[in-house]
Amino acid sequence: MFGKYQMHPGSGVNPPYSPAYPVEWECALRTLEVMTRVDPAKTRALLADTPFELVNDRVAFRFMASPGHTLSLHQGRMFDLMVTVAVRYEDLFTQTHIYMYCSDPMGIAAGRELFGYTKKDCTYRFDEAETGAIESAVIRRGVPLAEVSFTPDPEAPVVRLVDGTEQPGGEIHVRRLPHPERLETAYADVVYRRTPIAYSAPVAGRAVMNLHASAFDPLTELEPEVLSAQFMVSDVYGGGFAVEDRRLLKRLIP
Repeated sequence: MFGKYQMHPGSGVNPPYSPAYPVEWECALRTLEVMTRVDPAKTRALLADTPFELVNDRVAFRFMASPGHTLSLHQGRMFDLMVTVAVRYEDLFTQTHIYMYCSDPMGIAAGRELFGYTKKDCTYRFDEAETGAIESAVIRRGVPLAEVSFTPDPEAPVVRLVDGTEQPGGEIHVRRLPHPERLETAYADVVYRRTPIAYSAPVAGRAVMNLHASAFDPLTELEPEVLSAQFMVSDVYGGGFAVEDRRLLKRLIP
């Protein structure tokens, strides 16, 4: 942890004498969202081992830079690519990340262990020009996965994850622990979180997104059709018991 505040008692994932990372963090957020249409049969297959109900045929590719992230101050910022679908579970209208890539080891470990995120490691580019144009790329262990080029255009459409004013809130995942003795899941539960966020109005634009084939990261198999692209900023983004809604909803295994 690189923040200037002390960790709250009981907040570390490791024992108190060896707290690898806390559950508190804060930063700003700059998001380039590329909205796509994907055959629902493909996304339902990816959700087959979850109890979540897919809402529609849209998949958001969110290229997210987090300047000043307190888990990654030594690097200046953290980066995530979230590939996200809207879902329903019981009384929640929310979203889950079918693929996710992160530039920071602490963020990867914390996200997977605490919330069951699908995070994998990556390197990245996220370059913003004074004109508002953005160039971003995601590379995993030397293998290019995704590239996007965005140009602001006020005449371009803005398409969000769902139609209407209400957008899915929070994030939901199945968190799993493999069995140490055999090939099965020893423990699984459903975890929900909703972090504080206050996005600016979307800046519409045009984007060209290229995905690259990879046996271990089959993003190209989604065959997404780009519907729109928009850029948003939030000066409010963070995690921890004091600022977000965090719930362990249901134990699935055992």
